[in-house]
Amino acid sequence: MDLLEILEKLIIPVATAVGGYFVGKPKEHAEVEATNVENAGKVIEKWEGYSNRLAKDIEQLRAIIEDLNEALRLANDERISCIRTLADLQKKYDDLMILYNKLKIELKQVKNAKHSTGNE
Repeated sequence: MDLLEILEKLIIPVATAVGGYFVGKPKEHAEVEATNVENAGKVIEKWEGYSNRLAKDIEQLRAIIEDLNEALRLANDERISCIRTLADLQKKYDDLMILYNKLKIELKQVKNAKHSTGNE
C-alpha cells in the first residue's frame, strides 16, 4: 500500500468526518436554538392567554365583591334600623308594663275598698 491509498482509504474519510462534525455542530446548535426560541414563543403565548383569562376572572370577581359589599352595607343598614325599632318597641313595652302594674294595683285598691265598704 502506498501513501496515496492510505490517504484515500483512511485519512481522507476520517478528516471529512471530523470536518463535517465541526461544520455540522454549529448548524445543529443553531437549529436547536431556533427550536428553543420557537418553543419559548409558544410557551409565552400560552401564558399570555392564561394571563388574559385570569385578568378577566379578576375583573369579574371584583364586580362580584363590589355587589356583595353593597348588599352587606344595605343589610347592615337594615339591621341597625331593626335594632332601633326593637329598642323603641322594648321601651313601649316597658312603659305599658309599668302602666299595667299601676292599673293592677289600683284595681286591687278599688276591690279592697269595695269589700271594706260592703262588709260594714
